[in-house]
Amino acid sequence: MFTLRQLEIFEAVVHHRSLTRAAKQLGVSQPALSQQIARLEKELGVRLFDRSGDGLELTEAGRLLAEKAGEILAATEEIRAALEEYASGRRARIAVGALASVARLLLPAALQRTRAAFPGVQLDVHEGAPGELIDRLYARSFQIALLNEASVARDHLSFARTRLFTDGYALVVPRGLELDGVRDPARDLAGEARLLLQRTIQFSFGTAHVKRVGEWYRRHFGRVEVVAWVRHYETALALVAAGLGVALVPQGTVTLLRPAFEHSIRVYGVPGLERRVVALYPGQYRHLEPWSTFLAALEEAGRSLRLDPVAPPPPFLRPSARPLQGGEADMALGQGAAESL
Repeated sequence: MFTLRQLEIFEAVVHHRSLTRAAKQLGVSQPALSQQIARLEKELGVRLFDRSGDGLELTEAGRLLAEKAGEILAATEEIRAALEEYASGRRARIAVGALASVARLLLPAALQRTRAAFPGVQLDVHEGAPGELIDRLYARSFQIALLNEASVARDHLSFARTRLFTDGYALVVPRGLELDGVRDPARDLAGEARLLLQRTIQFSFGTAHVKRVGEWYRRHFGRVEVVAWVRHYETALALVAAGLGVALVPQGTVTLLRPAFEHSIRVYGVPGLERRVVALYPGQYRHLEPWSTFLAALEEAGRSLRLDPVAPPPPFLRPSARPLQGGEADMALGQGAAESL
């Protein structure tokens, strides 16, 4: 009969559709993982995957096991968490994976409220990029992930999610680059200022995010030059403050970091862009303490969040802005539909 470890290995392979990536997530060699899958198939008497080149596709039997394996592993996690709570006298460790900026916005207030009800609770925080957080949530390195909902809008994600807050984006530019009355950057900005507007600092947060941000810049600024790829917003603001380019940054992050750069940056609102931050977690934690209280505390922290005001968007970023002439990119927001970055 199969073991729980075999189910965990099977679920990792199902998630990645690749023995190489699953082995890396689980910290085992690919041959050892292949042997475990082969042993599982032998014990069950059915083939679970069809191999095609480097990829794997579930068979009908594999799809059935994938559905049941998730239920079994979730129930196992629920039992383990409940026993941990019982054995430790409610001194549980809440492991959270989060975007760094989201962690700083929400976790202080959420932990304070949770410890008021459970004084012995401990918080174990893992900061990382969205793709890493999702993989480690599957690997059960932590119980809750806090990230942009756009990063998790995939059909195969079976975790529960709770909306925490929505913030907009801001365009952060060096202090000397004034965009207040700019309707047409090609016409209204001098050569160096126009070139500065087209130099960008962007975030390496996975292919989908990079593509969405790149498309936004091209639509509104035409051709851009990426002068730096970064993984932390604080680094991006430092580069902007040094006059090296401009950056799109969530308003919540601006609220956190603005005081350190107040005299060297300008911050403009950006219509139509938003970030929807959610908590992603196995559903049983909504009904287990102290995780249930912690999730409620995260929701309250999100509702209580107060963002710093930013300057109104420059005219060329407003929905009514006219398209640029002479082959430049369209500076309008099209139909004004909200995008998620």
